[in-house]
Amino acid sequence: MRLVLALALLAGCAGSPRRNLNTSPNVLILIADDQGEGDLGCYGHRVLRTPNIDRLASEGTRFDRAFLTISSCSPSRASILTGRYPHSTGAPDLHQPLPAEQKTLARILRAAGWHTMAAGKWHLGAAERANWDRIEECPGKETAERAVKLLAERPRDKPFFFWVASWDPHRPFGEVLPNPHDPQQIVVPPYLPDHPLIRMEIAQYYDKIERFDRHVGEILAELERQGELDRTFIVYLSDNGMPFPRAKTTLYDSGIRTPLLVRYPAGVKAGVVQRQLVSSVDLAPTILDVAEVPQDSMQGQSFRTLLKIPDGPAREAVYAEANWHDYAQFTRAVRTPRYLLVRNYYWEKPLWNSVDSINSVTWKGMMEMKQAGRLSAGQAFLFQEPRPFEEFYDLREDPYSFKNVVDDPGYREYVAGLRTLLDNWRVDTHDVMPAERKPDGWTRDGVPLPHNQPWYDRYQKEGKSAFDKF
Repeated sequence: MRLVLALALLAGCAGSPRRNLNTSPNVLILIADDQGEGDLGCYGHRVLRTPNIDRLASEGTRFDRAFLTISSCSPSRASILTGRYPHSTGAPDLHQPLPAEQKTLARILRAAGWHTMAAGKWHLGAAERANWDRIEECPGKETAERAVKLLAERPRDKPFFFWVASWDPHRPFGEVLPNPHDPQQIVVPPYLPDHPLIRMEIAQYYDKIERFDRHVGEILAELERQGELDRTFIVYLSDNGMPFPRAKTTLYDSGIRTPLLVRYPAGVKAGVVQRQLVSSVDLAPTILDVAEVPQDSMQGQSFRTLLKIPDGPAREAVYAEANWHDYAQFTRAVRTPRYLLVRNYYWEKPLWNSVDSINSVTWKGMMEMKQAGRLSAGQAFLFQEPRPFEEFYDLREDPYSFKNVVDDPGYREYVAGLRTLLDNWRVDTHDVMPAERKPDGWTRDGVPLPHNQPWYDRYQKEGKSAFDKF
């Protein structure tokens, strides 16, 4: 009997080796809501004041070619947490909840012994809540207060996984900082016209980025106070592009390119600028790789090697999709270091915009410029109906994707190559276009349509919590 018991115990130990959680890293993901690709001081922005986030870059690695899988907040967050493309998460559209069967970072790390916490914006649905030990939902102005509270109250006998998802810099704008940004000093990107209303809103958008930077500073200070800063694998990124026309919800760099910073002294070189392609779908497998926790469900690939060897092997391409976000969409894209191919399956409709942007003063300024005939060709493309089925851009010559060269004979070979990459990716990830098109939720003037009115009324009454009931 003793021999049988001893063999059983040995077999059990061999099948599931004990992990020493005392040496396992904490994980902190700081995720901004609607922050554009280069809108941080560490990316060379000449106006924004972001010293705390910039610290992560100087003490870690800054990725210059990091891309999201979608430019829409809840499906982007679902993709980040599952390491899967939006169409593979069961939640590809805006506001759709993550299904219970999805294996998220929180689910995997919690099962492996991590304490899981979330602060700020939720927007992941009711089922995913079961994978978290503590959730503190709050508006953007309370992000640091709630985050520090969770850090102070966590158990100290296990590592933590902390998802800090600020509402900043999402609309509505409004809080006035002690030293607000001057609209005359802001940088108007070329895909927007230079209009006083647009300058005013971009300045307010800068203010909300600066507020989140202050909150990041408070969170880092609490980690230092606890002696946990250097034991924590810290990631900073955004969920989609800035909340302005021709950025958020699009598959141009203005929509899917994200700031990405990683700090972890034990395994990340300091002060490095990484220029290899990485995708947000790679973040979860990288974190699990660093934590030495196995997984079998993710479509991304770990970029842990790039954290130590800047010129190590990397992706040849990243892939992105656009699905329903206020309006019907089914668009797919593949991007290499130089080229971008966008395929519009609902090409008969204009590119348009998200409804929060349409109901903004920026949109008013945009329409004034349109009516005055003062939009550039690139800016006016937002209204083109129909759109081309395919767009192809040489980003070395045309970084803002204004000149579609899909029919240029000089690019025929490159177009064919990216078409093959995109088609193969769709097959490999089982990306199937819906048999029926999901109807728009709003008129093109930003008014909720009758079938969307009940949810909109609930949102007006219940606020952010309505997202979990969508």
